[in-house]
Amino acid sequence: MMLFLQDLQGSILVAIVISLMMIATVFFIIFYHDSKHDEIDRWVDFSFSGNTLRDALGYYRFMAVSMLFFYILFTCSCLYLQYDGFMIFSNKAQEPLYGGPIATSLFALDLVCRGGFFDIMEHFDLRITSLYINKGSMWFWIYSFVFRIFYGLTLIKMVISFAWIYGKIRLARRALGETSRQPNLFD
Repeated sequence: MMLFLQDLQGSILVAIVISLMMIATVFFIIFYHDSKHDEIDRWVDFSFSGNTLRDALGYYRFMAVSMLFFYILFTCSCLYLQYDGFMIFSNKAQEPLYGGPIATSLFALDLVCRGGFFDIMEHFDLRITSLYINKGSMWFWIYSFVFRIFYGLTLIKMVISFAWIYGKIRLARRALGETSRQPNLFD
């Protein structure tokens, strides 16, 4: 195993480490999600306190910061891979080419949108950049897939979580509004 790792270039090791970090983060987000929802449920049901809300919203901040962090790491990793001579991009005619920093960051943004908007961009063949994944580079295709799935799963968790909390707050406000409308007979 160590001999295998010694033969890899630094850019590939960085890409492997970033992939493992993205996978670990998405598992953390998925499984940590339930405990934070319990905390937010208690906030909605009982206290409406600012401290509890601040703690619960730290969870959303973690997701947002991790998404930005991995976007930057993925973009830098793609530039590092190109620096080491890997032809990871191609044009529409599948001719390998290099992408500069702006084109590479737009490629990463394109993957983010494809992960976030699911198959809408694929179905309508919408693109932000003219760079494509080089089909001759299977390992980069897998690396890009992990990045795209990371964004897709994280955004799904955020949308479900926001919808759940919004529904709980509306129900709590409706229940609070109904109890406040009842006449007070003993005053």
